[in-house]
Amino acid sequence: MIENQFNSETLISDVKKLKVLLIVLTIIQVGYLIFSDTKLLMKLDLEYKIKWLVWGLHLLTALIFIGYNWKKMPIDKNSKTNNTYMILFMGIIGMWLWIPNKRELNKLTEK
Repeated sequence: MIENQFNSETLISDVKKLKVLLIVLTIIQVGYLIFSDTKLLMKLDLEYKIKWLVWGLHLLTALIFIGYNWKKMPIDKNSKTNNTYMILFMGIIGMWLWIPNKRELNKLTEK
């Protein structure tokens, strides 16, 4: 019983951390899209290749989500495969759809 409670606490904690990571990524990508026509971003893009940094951060975040999906989520293999495709092909929207809400977290921790 204590081991199951510990796993549920770590699952909830990890999902909260992933949400924070996804919020940061969303803010960066929306900011990049909003300011993509300004002279400052053009200069940053020419000097520092900011476009590649944003893309690399997105790819790293997607890999973290996929790794967490396969290693720590207590779901069956078919759901893991579907979630992986959703994260890969839908990008940031797929990551937002993948994040479990409180009701889904409670179901996962009861198992």
